[in-house]
Amino acid sequence: MATIYLDHQATTPMDPAVADAMHTAATECFANPSSPHAAGIRAFREVERARGTVARFIGAARSEIYFTSGATEGNNLAVKGIVGRGPGGRARHVVTTAVEHKSVLDTCRSLRAAGHEVTVLPVDAEGRVDPARVAAALRPETALVSVMLANNEISTIQPVARIAELTRAAGVPLHCDATQGVGTLPVDVRELGVDLLTFSGHKIYGPKGIGVLYVANELSDRAPLVPLLHGGGQERGLRAGTLNTAAVIGLGTAVELLAAGREREAARLAALRGRFLAELAELVPYTLNSGTGVGFLPQAVNLSFEGADAQQLLLEVTAVAVSSGSACNSSAQEPSHVLTAIGLPPERIRGSIRVGFGRFTTEEQAVDAARALAAGVRTAAPAGAGHPTRTA
Repeated sequence: MATIYLDHQATTPMDPAVADAMHTAATECFANPSSPHAAGIRAFREVERARGTVARFIGAARSEIYFTSGATEGNNLAVKGIVGRGPGGRARHVVTTAVEHKSVLDTCRSLRAAGHEVTVLPVDAEGRVDPARVAAALRPETALVSVMLANNEISTIQPVARIAELTRAAGVPLHCDATQGVGTLPVDVRELGVDLLTFSGHKIYGPKGIGVLYVANELSDRAPLVPLLHGGGQERGLRAGTLNTAAVIGLGTAVELLAAGREREAARLAALRGRFLAELAELVPYTLNSGTGVGFLPQAVNLSFEGADAQQLLLEVTAVAVSSGSACNSSAQEPSHVLTAIGLPPERIRGSIRVGFGRFTTEEQAVDAARALAAGVRTAAPAGAGHPTRTA
């Protein structure tokens, strides 16, 4: 049996239409979009067409969209770019949450090492931050609040719009890493009320190595972000370096495909997840670490098997590609910071896996994956292990 890919939270396969668009771009639209000749102007127009597509997709103006190498760069640029605007020698303050992606948390850690202050807020048992905690953490010297749209391990959707009301009233910019949510949730920067927003192409069936940073014009007008890279002044001086035209065009195509059927696909993915869990429940006990209703992404689930070691389970179940946590942490061999933050005991964390369904997943694959995982659990878990009650 061919491997069933259920690790869409880590990355998605490229849609064939995206690959076709990129091939055409790479062979026919290869010129530097900053060049003044006809070939360069053609590349520039294609880049700007993709920029407009992305802008419409998230309810932004074209001038508010910047292309990056991905959400990791975008998150670094958003956080450091804002904090760097502060007066020299004065410690600046950043507020974030304990369940953010490492590209935010590690960026904040680097700021702390450089003398800035960082407040990392706790979350509840579902992984959700209380907006009141965010408001209480704000200070006169707070430079930025960074809260993700949805979590990449436990699928929790954060109350970003409510947090934005509080940060805006305090005059503090709000950054939102929307990488995991943008594929199945409606994302409109005006409705969310965010000042900065980031996401990656490879999480929405586009290419790796390309991402988006949204910066509200109002924020840029007050004081431009401090760039991480210096050079040719591309992306209106915020992100130097020759644009990856083929990847930008691929991203634009991926966004067009996503916009055409996101709501319908989200419902299909939720049904697939339900079918998978129902089949699994008939075969082996498990405990849910993430919710499956309102307030959670529809395409993924995090669950634990009592007595099983997730790393051993992944070695046993070669027919299914799933992960034991964020792909960014897979080589670290350390407990998931997200599952730790929601208070799971070590044995639950040790036996946890993350399953993510995608555009090309079929119901038959969902059922086969449940059966393969159940068989792997029986092998990986010690004989006589207790059986937990399934809980959401």
